[in-house]
Amino acid sequence: MTGAPGIVGRRFPSVAGTALSGELVHVPEDFAGAPVLLLCAYRRGTQADVDRWAAFAERRLPGVAVRELPIIASPLWRPLQGWIDGGMRGGVTPSLWGRVVTLYAEGAAARAFIGDGGGQRTQVVLLDGAGVVAFHDAGGFGDEAAEALVAAVTALGRREG
Repeated sequence: MTGAPGIVGRRFPSVAGTALSGELVHVPEDFAGAPVLLLCAYRRGTQADVDRWAAFAERRLPGVAVRELPIIASPLWRPLQGWIDGGMRGGVTPSLWGRVVTLYAEGAAARAFIGDGGGQRTQVVLLDGAGVVAFHDAGGFGDEAAEALVAAVTALGRREG
């Protein structure tokens, strides 16, 4: 599902969430001028796939900012967001808390834009420096998708450099 025609070439919607470290983060505005890799997850069971993508990005894309976006769009969970975020903090190394940005109220806009094919797979979205989607994959981590991501980042470097 690499390069899904639905969102590649479109500007990511303006959404805000709070990082586990407490900072308010605006996507894509806070990353203007540089690419950012968004690892979006709708289900708790997706974390293993998110971790594989994040580890790959750390090894192969050291100059690209990475943000994990747990997207909890249902209003039913909003009263529990402090408890949910506290649970996530317990499972994430404190030095990485700034990288995990939970979208609650504005999660519906992100989910509607990205789509949801179901399952325990990460929605991998690479934004260019203008907030436009340069790459999208929803098929789960694999060698082919990972190399396609590297190629997309390389192409961005040529285009924006």
